[in-house]
Amino acid sequence: MMPEFKTVGLIGKANDPRTAPLVERLVQLLCERERHILMEADIEGFQRPADVPIRPVGELAREADLLVVIGGDGTLLATARVTAGIGTPLLGINLGRLGFLVDVSPDTAPEELGEVLDGAYVLEPRSMLEAEVVRDGVTVHTGVAVNDAVLHVLSVVRIIEFDTTIDGVDVGRLRADGLVVATPTGSTAYALSAGGPILTPQMDGMVIVPVAPHSLNHRPLVVGGDSVIEIQLSPDSRSPAQVALDGQENVDFGPGDRLRIRRREYGMTLIHPHNHQFLRMLRSKLRWGEQP
Repeated sequence: MMPEFKTVGLIGKANDPRTAPLVERLVQLLCERERHILMEADIEGFQRPADVPIRPVGELAREADLLVVIGGDGTLLATARVTAGIGTPLLGINLGRLGFLVDVSPDTAPEELGEVLDGAYVLEPRSMLEAEVVRDGVTVHTGVAVNDAVLHVLSVVRIIEFDTTIDGVDVGRLRADGLVVATPTGSTAYALSAGGPILTPQMDGMVIVPVAPHSLNHRPLVVGGDSVIEIQLSPDSRSPAQVALDGQENVDFGPGDRLRIRRREYGMTLIHPHNHQFLRMLRSKLRWGEQP
């Protein structure tokens, strides 16, 4: 039996003028369905009912049975990075551009949310990454990512030089603008722009994609989901570097530093309308088969 979502949390861009009318429609639906509603913040232009409390995102996820995220993929990424370990499923409504993660149209959002509340939905687990920066043998930073961990050159038009190992096996020194390590979810983000393959969400793997490598011998690589990837910036590298997690969390990365990436023990769960199909969504978003 599909679980019943009795408490629904709403998360959205508070200052986006498109958010308020949509939140108003969703709140009306949820009230009609006699659901308990929580919100992350007041929405500009929306008069929040007195019986709808405000909660921080982490608290919201612990109290709610379902989180409805209104915005772009970035909004959902930020939410998932805080809530993924809690396990509350996320339904994304797209106010952004492509929207690979937030796949519900705002035009049909009330109807599709209603179907979800009726039990017509698909649950889809997604893996996440755990990244650790080690300096002089001491861990100086740990973080998580839904899409990717990216080592990249910082602020200058130069390449960086780094060594990579996979499960303890040295795979060589690379001179490039950077390196993307992505989950299947992240394979449609920066990794795709850098020339990497698309992995379907159910694949147990990670993709490693060099960014503008100096040698064309270095190609994208797909490895198993249990792999441990280590990257060390060469002592000879003269360019400043940085590690970015989902493009939202940044850590300085200097010569001799090590970046260790593995799959996180707990991932996140997306919830889709019952007719969702990943390949059909890709065809629509990427316009496969369209004539110029």
